[in-house]
Amino acid sequence: MKNIKKYFAQTIVFMIMLIFIFPLIWMFILSTNSQPDVSGFPPPILPGAELVENFQRLTDQIPFFINLWNSIYVGLSNTLLILFVCSFAAYGFARFSQAPGHKWFFYLVMVAIMIPPLAGIVPWFLEMSWFGWLDTHWPLIIPTAAYPFGVFWMYQFIRQAIPEEIYESATLDGASEFRVYWQIVVPLIRPGLAALATLSFLNSWQNFQMPLIVLNSTDRFTIPLALTNLTTLYGNDIPAIMLGTSLSVLPVLAAFMLITRHFISGLTSGAVKS
Repeated sequence: MKNIKKYFAQTIVFMIMLIFIFPLIWMFILSTNSQPDVSGFPPPILPGAELVENFQRLTDQIPFFINLWNSIYVGLSNTLLILFVCSFAAYGFARFSQAPGHKWFFYLVMVAIMIPPLAGIVPWFLEMSWFGWLDTHWPLIIPTAAYPFGVFWMYQFIRQAIPEEIYESATLDGASEFRVYWQIVVPLIRPGLAALATLSFLNSWQNFQMPLIVLNSTDRFTIPLALTNLTTLYGNDIPAIMLGTSLSVLPVLAAFMLITRHFISGLTSGAVKS
């Protein structure tokens, strides 16, 4: 009876997995078929033989690999900056919890989490224009480094992972605050950093609204924005769009597979507990 329940549960989980993964598989299938086949009915459910032609049209219409590099560069730069700024700020909140104004500053972080990013899009655009950062990647990297959820996430993780005794021992040994952060705290919170890195990179990779507002040059577009150039008044090149989207998903899947173990660990537990 236990085996029957086990196999039944595994079957249900497998079917749910297929439901979620089918759009991704179908995207790859459409990217290998021709435009008439994709537009016809019923739509194709098997791979076609037009992959090379679709890839040629894709690279003819947009500088795909330049746009792909832009997304990788912006995503990695923004993620690394978020990891440093958020973990360092969280370390300050966790380390100096008795400092004057600690509670009110932390309340400001909590309030910032509740404010939709698009609510401040107009002053953000004016500020980027004042800095002379329009049509550059700086607006996509620098302002989002102060990620309120990232500060809250790392604060909770540091509080669970680092006991007070470690801070006291390091202070008695004469370590500076930055050395405590860099050599003691950072190695112990790597699972939390991995989880935050995954979320930050995904947010940066799929960001469409902000690049649309600040970028004008095609060779500076990120992938989500560049793929919109395949849509015209005369129709959509669906196979080329699906191929470009499929190729743009591969770096995200590779990055997620590399840090899956740390990501899951960061979501479930701290490194050490007192």
